[in-house]
Amino acid sequence: MFSKWIAIVFSFCLCSTAAAQGIEFFQGSLDEAKEVARQSGKLIFVDAFTTWCGPCKRMSRNIFPLEEVGSVYNDAFINLKLDMEKGEGRNFQRQYRVNAFPTFLFLDHSGKIVHRVTGGMDAGRFIQLGEFAASKNDVSSSMNKEYEDGKRDPEFMATYIEARAKAGRPVIQMTNEYLRSQPDLSGEHKLRILFHGASEVDSRIFTLMVKEQKGIEALFGSEVVAEKIASAGKKTVQKAMQYSNADLLEEAIDKVDRYAPAVSKEFEYEARLSYYTYTGETDEYLKQAKGYVKLGNEQKFAVVNNIISKLNSDPSLMKAANDWAEELAEDQPSESNCYLAARVKYLNSDYASAQKHAERALELAQENKSKAIPHIEKLLKSIGDKTGTQKS
Repeated sequence: MFSKWIAIVFSFCLCSTAAAQGIEFFQGSLDEAKEVARQSGKLIFVDAFTTWCGPCKRMSRNIFPLEEVGSVYNDAFINLKLDMEKGEGRNFQRQYRVNAFPTFLFLDHSGKIVHRVTGGMDAGRFIQLGEFAASKNDVSSSMNKEYEDGKRDPEFMATYIEARAKAGRPVIQMTNEYLRSQPDLSGEHKLRILFHGASEVDSRIFTLMVKEQKGIEALFGSEVVAEKIASAGKKTVQKAMQYSNADLLEEAIDKVDRYAPAVSKEFEYEARLSYYTYTGETDEYLKQAKGYVKLGNEQKFAVVNNIISKLNSDPSLMKAANDWAEELAEDQPSESNCYLAARVKYLNSDYASAQKHAERALELAQENKSKAIPHIEKLLKSIGDKTGTQKS
């Protein structure tokens, strides 16, 4: 389960912090962003920039870090920065005919342009741009007027709530109000409304949904329902992080354990790791990480990457990350694992080991014609700068 969650978001913990820090940009390729967009139902926002462009620099310095900007863009999009003169940015520039900078593009998961605009702008206009682009991804927007005009039949409401939920729009209050107005509602429409309306486990709608869980599983399938419960649990964990509320964290873990036991073990690890990342409780994080990495190398990679990205000031965590990264590079000497080990070793000032792993990562990347080659070469240059062995 975490293989998807890690791609999107150790991500939901990062996205939660991003709301207070501005736009959180996805650390991966465009193809990886497309997959995340496909899984999450979001659009991709691409900042197509160059390093010499003045308006690009102003946007990065003055607009992207604003809390009010982050709250819009992190909620609605997978955000990606591409330098039009480096790496995959060059192909992107040719494919999408980017001739002025910055150009802001909004793509669907297939790469199709949903909206684009060129030039720097102030925060207000940039937020409006994001809201406009997001509305193009919201199937429910075409139904808003019907709802506002009073349409409330069960088929319409089931479809409307489903569309809003898939677009990431609020549904709990609407679902509550509708069910209270229709006390005799039953059958498939009610089950669909409950299923799509239960977006958080700390809600009355979720309580009503699990009372009808058998019927909902007959309609959607038990695996889909388990994923839905885990998704609702993640939303509650996000809320727990937002308010630093450990009770909400425990409620999410408890409810997923009770109503989706097949996914509860990984969910608990992921929830606690995300929460402790956000709150900075490094001792608790390490306790959970030690159990989580035993589940497999994918989980081990996720934890190491999260530590060096978000928790690298803690010596105990960095020591653990060092050991786990070394194990990954030895057990599965892939390009990504060797590069990860090199990054950890570099941060731990073990430059000889960092160089060894980075050189191996580069060999593998060159064999695979990987898009990561520039990043590995940059790391090697940094290692050379530290050791005085940088080749001319």
